[in-house]
Formats: sequence, C-alpha cells, structure tokens
Amino acid sequence: MHPAIRAVVRPPVLAVNTPIARRRAKTAFASAPRPFKLEIGGLVPREGWVVTNVSAVTRHFLDATAPWPLEDASLSHVYSDNVVEHITLQGAQVLFAEAFRCLQPGGAIRMVTPDLRAHVDKYLAGVAPKGDPSAKVYEQIGLTVEHPIDWVRIPIAEFGHHHGYLWDFETMAAELTRAGFSDIKRYEHGESDRPELAGIDMRADEGGVQLVVEATR
Repeated sequence: MHPAIRAVVRPPVLAVNTPIARRRAKTAFASAPRPFKLEIGGLVPREGWVVTNVSAVTRHFLDATAPWPLEDASLSHVYSDNVVEHITLQGAQVLFAEAFRCLQPGGAIRMVTPDLRAHVDKYLAGVAPKGDPSAKVYEQIGLTVEHPIDWVRIPIAEFGHHHGYLWDFETMAAELTRAGFSDIKRYEHGESDRPELAGIDMRADEGGVQLVVEATR
C-alpha cells in the first residue's frame, strides 16, 4: 500500500480494531497455560506463543510501554524483534520492568534491534553498503544505499527510529540490569542456548548489524 494511502486508512482502522484486539488479547492471556511465551511486536502467529502488537490490524493488542495486564511470574519467555528502537527510552524501561515482573524466576527475555555500533563501525571503516549482505534488506525495500554514510543515516533517520531510542550492547545491558535481569549475553542472529528462542529471529539477511541480547529473570 502506498504510504500516503496508508496514512489515511490507518487511523480509522486502528480505532475500530484496537478495542476488539484488546479483548482478544485479554482472552488469550486468560486462557494461556502458565507460564506462557509472549511475543511483543510480532507480525504473524507463532505456535506456542501469544503474539501481540499495536498495529492497526493486530489480532492481540498490547502496549508494552504501559503496565501489562498479566500477573507476576505468568511468563516463561518474552521475545521482541525490531520493536524497541521505535519506542522512547522511558517506554523501553517500562517494557523491561514489566517483562521482569511477569517472567517466572529463570525465565528469559530476548531482544533483537539494529546495532548502532555495528552500523557506525562499518561507516568508520569506509565500507560501501551497496551490495553488502548486511544492507541487502535496505536495498530490497527501496532505501538509498550508496555511500558509507548510509550505514548511519538509515538506522537513525529511516523507519521512524528518530521517534524512538537506538541501542548498542552496552546500553541494552545497562537497562536490562537496571530492570533486575542477570546473565546478559549477546548472541548471533538465530542462535540461543534455549531451544524455545533458537531460530525464531526474522531478519537473518541483516546479519551482523542486528543486535541480539538475552537475559535471565
């Protein structure tokens, strides 16, 4: 859909769908066996997970930057792929605090987000993004990918990221620690020591410019 058309259509669709999707989410949360697995910002159903979003067409609406309608220790896993960069630092702090509260002891959170440091390192090294495997997805969606500066311009200026907050490992680890998490580790895309979290990432084409972090409740 053309962006101009989407901008016109989205508000009324969001207004109609959100209360319905909130009710569906409430029902899904109530009926899920404890503890269950929660995905934040998911786009498609995932077997064994309750998948939520705030999009205009989501089936299960959850604003992860507000208190979650879940009881303590009701979750075993929390997963979010390329969502946290769209929200403010304050919103991310609420998300991490709520995830910590709702996870059972020993439960895990997995966060995937663009790694600003990796993008900056490619820029400083003078790597041309055009044709680089890590920039392939940017080319495929029609972004300008010509000069090394685009490594920095894209994660900061595209996708509405300027309204949110960008991340590197040190920043993510500091905020997860603030929320109470421990055993904070960085992983390669698609890899995890936990079977439930291995192979679930959606953006494998972006490889090393994606930050993947897990932490334990």
